[in-house]
Amino acid sequence: MKRCFLVILWINFFFSDILGQSHIKFEPTYESNPLILDSTYSDQTKITSIRFYIGHVKLLKDSQIIFEQPSYQLMDAEFPETLTIQTPTNISYNKISFSLGIDSATNNQGALTGDLDPQNGMYWTWQSGYINLKLEGESKQPFTYHIGGYLIPFNTYRTVTLPMTFNKVYLPIDIILQEILAVKSKIMSPCNIAMKFADLLSESFFTDL
Repeated sequence: MKRCFLVILWINFFFSDILGQSHIKFEPTYESNPLILDSTYSDQTKITSIRFYIGHVKLLKDSQIIFEQPSYQLMDAEFPETLTIQTPTNISYNKISFSLGIDSATNNQGALTGDLDPQNGMYWTWQSGYINLKLEGESKQPFTYHIGGYLIPFNTYRTVTLPMTFNKVYLPIDIILQEILAVKSKIMSPCNIAMKFADLLSESFFTDL
């Protein structure tokens, strides 16, 4: 059985290479290093969970769209393989654009399947829709941030555009927490503070330039 599994892995790797697949990796960080869940950092903060939706990924050469993947992907730091989006290798680009969260048109369809299946724990109700991001942990006290909402005036869906030369997009969790913990330690529904959190989140992504 182990030998069969290794053969399957080799076949997948071989054909992936033939088809010219590459990837974009989204990497949560803490203190300028890759985030490690359940580790206690120098400021006594521990992150136990970070999950978020990325969608409508576009790679651009200046203003021209070179590659587009419109579907949504649930990224979960507990499962590093979910933090990667597959892309072709035979393209040249200098920008990336993506959505953070689920847009209103998709939310209006109700509960869906795949990464949007409610069993993934990222769906409130038909009225409140999907949770765009979950960030949970401790820093002197427990904190819980479930950021979502798609109806005016609490639409937390955001679009991010960044310059890019390599294949990583970083999300500095420590910088986000420095801002938000001073205001509130728990957000569990669409509201004004969730809107501010969504703004902060979308402005915090950066690439390896």
